[in-house]
Order: sequence, then structure tokens, then C-alpha cells
Amino acid sequence: MINKIDRIKYSVQEVCEAVSAILSVDVTVVNTNLERIAATGKYKSQIGTRLPDGCYYSMILENDKLNTLDSLVEKEKCKNCKSVDICEELATVGYPIVSNNGDLLGVMGLIAFNEAEKDYIYSNYEAVNTFLEKLSDLLAGNLNYENTIGDLYLKNKEMKNLINSLDYGIIITDENLRITSVNEEALKLLKTSFINIKEQKIYNIFENISVTDMDKKRILPLKSKLTNTDNEFMVKVIENKVDEDIKSYLFELSKYSKVLKNAYDILENKDTISFEQILGNSYVLKSTIHLAKQIAPGDSSVMVRGESGTGKELFARAIHNSSSRKNNMFIAINCASIPENLLESELFGYEKGAFTDASNTGKIGRFELANGGTLFLDEIGDLPLHLQPKLLRVLQDGSFMRLGGSKKIDVDFRLITATNKNLEEMIGDNTFREDLYYRLNVIPINIPPLRERREDIHLIAKNKLEHYCLKLNKGTKEFSKELQDIFCNHNWSGNIRELENIIEFLVNISEEKVISADLLPRSFNLNNRKDIEVEMSSNYIERDKNLKELTESFEKSVLIEYLKEYGYSTNGKQIIAEKLGMNLSTLYRKLYRYNII
Repeated sequence: MINKIDRIKYSVQEVCEAVSAILSVDVTVVNTNLERIAATGKYKSQIGTRLPDGCYYSMILENDKLNTLDSLVEKEKCKNCKSVDICEELATVGYPIVSNNGDLLGVMGLIAFNEAEKDYIYSNYEAVNTFLEKLSDLLAGNLNYENTIGDLYLKNKEMKNLINSLDYGIIITDENLRITSVNEEALKLLKTSFINIKEQKIYNIFENISVTDMDKKRILPLKSKLTNTDNEFMVKVIENKVDEDIKSYLFELSKYSKVLKNAYDILENKDTISFEQILGNSYVLKSTIHLAKQIAPGDSSVMVRGESGTGKELFARAIHNSSSRKNNMFIAINCASIPENLLESELFGYEKGAFTDASNTGKIGRFELANGGTLFLDEIGDLPLHLQPKLLRVLQDGSFMRLGGSKKIDVDFRLITATNKNLEEMIGDNTFREDLYYRLNVIPINIPPLRERREDIHLIAKNKLEHYCLKLNKGTKEFSKELQDIFCNHNWSGNIRELENIIEFLVNISEEKVISADLLPRSFNLNNRKDIEVEMSSNYIERDKNLKELTESFEKSVLIEYLKEYGYSTNGKQIIAEKLGMNLSTLYRKLYRYNII
């Protein structure tokens, strides 16, 4: 372990040399381990060696006070010293070196090797004593100064390491707004070096920043003036008053897009969705999931198609979270839910003053937010016709301009779209562009409706029941056998969303542990009968079908009706096969052919 005084041994040696020259005696200094850290004359060559146990200096360290030794007269004091027989010292005056807080640091000794030196020490004893006291204070003060400087250096280094570890930029200026310190993240964001901006005024770094912005803590959207970057930043200004007359300013610097992404992420607050969370064991669902998993790692555009309520966004999020972009943003926007006159600015963003009532700071769009991640455009069939070529251009060029802007912004995102509309018919009606369709429909994924995977209904219903019992604090509940059969035979035109809606309703009003079919609302039963009637009658009014197609439609309807009556179990299918005069394997082939199971 290094002694405290060892830190200033070079300064101690200089003091020893000066004292020796003034007093014409040799000087030595030892630390608390009796190690000689400085010396003149005969002992200079022994710097770094340890003095023997029991020596004169050890007595001073034990007593912590001035001591004088006449080696010829006071030989008794030296009897325990292992070097007593070879010692050449005639007299020694030792003085303890004590730190400002009272810690013993070592001993300074004045040594006489001849009678003249000895006479000088004793004839000037009081002056020598005072001199040693002042030297001890000087060395203690020097050590305290070195320690303070060392502590400040360490604290400064710790502070720099801390500031450099931050994931946002830090710029510090003096009261005249001249830059005094910058962390690594700020230099990276500004794409510059400290030498280039040191002592520059903050006005030379950012546009439209004024003295009034310094008056209080503020968050400002600013653009960099530096020639090699066009980035926009959010800058937080903090005034730091050191005392009445001295102050400095701290600027917290973040990319504008990053701040908005963080805010968007907090507002979205969506759980991470994986394919394992998509419920169902039916063949048709597993086939769909298998395809989605296959294409998830790539970057090709995906179009998810399916009826309302089938879980299209769930699939889109699962694809994103299974891709290499999973650590970046998943940005979702519903093209049908935003007014047509606002949708363009939502997608592209805009510069300040781009149009009447535009924000005076401008706005970042969803394209920019999705950069590096995934953009999900739900209800793509509702994208206005005039925006379709603009979207196509972004996909082709990988860049765009904000509304009212003149600078191209490069973007790299994966596009996933979803729709429940017949886009092919829309192309024929000239309401959807064919070139955009082919750009979007690179990988089509069709999600089956709930009525085509009835064997999944029980699993989904049970999961939703547990969810709403917990959410609504209703304890543990279960469905009656009759209600389970009704669920399995219902047409579910609203798919999983409809199933979830009816289960939430039933959990709310049920007072018993077993939820019975009697609690179903009348509208549910009426809708069920209406769905069956529409499904059965529609097969016969489609005049454009040929005989084979009509036969297949009728056969599919018959199979569905028998499954509703006898169920989806193996025993139920055996009964159906017998009633229809076919073997079980033939029945299974027809069921798979029509995607009924």
C-alpha cells in the first residue's frame, strides 16, 4: 500500500536538498513504514530502502513528537536498533510530519556526521525546531494540495466518463455562451470534433437560438448550422448558477426523430407480440403462421388479408418482432381512421409554415419514424387515390420530402399492409392503382376467418374468459356445455373481435361460476340465424356460377351445417360420413378441400 507522503516524494526530495544547502547538514525523510523516501549526502544512495526496526525514527513515529538524539551520550536509546554497531550519526533531530487532519505521515530528520554539524544543531536548537515545524507544515500542505488536485482530477474524469456514457448529447458553455465542454454523443450527433467547436458561441452551432431562450429551462426544436449535417435536434437549455456572478449553460441534445420515437413508443405502449401468442391449433391457422414465420426475416413487402377482426395487426406485429428490425420502431397507421386531408401530413410530415395552421416547428411523419423499422398501413384499401402514386414513389426511391420541404430524406423501412377489401375489384373499378398493388402484394398472407377454424374457438374463448375474469375481478368462471356448443356453431361474422366482445359482456353480467347460454343477448341469436340464412341462400342467387361451382358451394354448405349439428369431434365426423354415405377419409378430404378445418 502506498503511503500518503509517497505521492509527493519528488517535492520532498527538493525540500531536503534546499534545507541541506541552507543548514549545511544532511537531511532524510522516512514514511510510516520506515522507508526512506528522500535524503541528501551519505543517505541519498539509500533512498527506497527501509530503516531497521528499533531505530531512532521508529521512536518518533510511536511518540508523534520532536525528539533529539546524541548518539554518543544517549546510546541507551539505540540499543534496539539493528544497525547500532555501524551507525555513523553523531546527532539527529527528528520531527514528525503531520497532515492537516492530524494523520502522521512520516519523519524528517536533520543528521550530523561530524562535530561541527553537531555543534550547529545544538547551538541553534530552537531555530532548528521552528524550522522543522514550518517544513512539516509545508510538506503537509503540499500533500493536501496534491490530494486535492488528484481528487479533482479523479472527479473530473468520473464526470467525463459519466457524461460520455449518456445516450444524448451534452454541450456546456460559459456565461457568454462560448463552448467549454462537449461529450462524445454530441460530437457524434453534430458530426464534428471538439477542436472545431471549442470556444465557439452556441449561435454558431444552431439556428434561431436567442438570448431569451437562456432565461429558463426550455426545450427547443433546432437545426444545426454545421455544414456536414442537416439533422434536426431537440435541445433542452439549463442555466447553472455557480454563484451570484458566475453561471454557465448546459444544452441537452437529442435527435428530433429519436425524441418523437420515444414519445410515440410510450404512447403506443404495445406488448411485444410473437407468433406463440397467436392462439389456435387448426391446420389452416398453423399453415398461415408457418408462412409468416418463413417470410419474417426478409424485407419484402407483405400484404395481410382477412376479414375484420381476424387479427391482421397481430400478425403484422409478430412478423416485425421476428425480423432483424425488431429492435427498431413498429409504426402503425390506419388509413381509414384519419381524414383524407390530414393523412398525407401524417405520412410525410411537414416543414414549419407548410400550410395554414401548421405547427411553427414542423412535424416528423410516419415514414421518418419508421426508418430502420417496420411501417404498418392498415386498411390500405382506403388510401386515397391521389396519395397512392406518392406512396409508390417512396417505395421505389427509398426517399421523400416533407410537405413544404425541399430536402430529400432517405428512409429504410419494411412495409406491411392489411386490408379486408377486394383490391382486385378496386383495380378494375380504377379506385386502386395496379402498379402499387403489385408493389405491396409481394407476399400475400391470408388469415382464415374464425368460422373456418372452429376447432380453435374453444381455446380462444377460454383464453378470453380468463383474461376478462382477471381484468374485471370476477374470480374464476367457466362456460356451460351448451354455451360452448353455441360458440362452436356460431358463424362469427365479426371473428375474434366479436367473440371477445360477447365474452366480455357475459363476464360482466354473470353472477354464477358457470356462464349459461341464457345470458346471451337476443341480438347474438338473431345475428347467428341471419348469418346462416345469408350463407345458405347466397349459394343459389349467384347466377354467374356454373353447375360445378354451384354444386361445390352446396356441398360445402351441407358439410358446414352437419358439422354445426354433430360437432367437430372424431365421433361427430364419423356420424356425418355415415349419413352422407361416404367413408371418413373421403369426408376429411372434402373438409380440407373447402378449408372447413
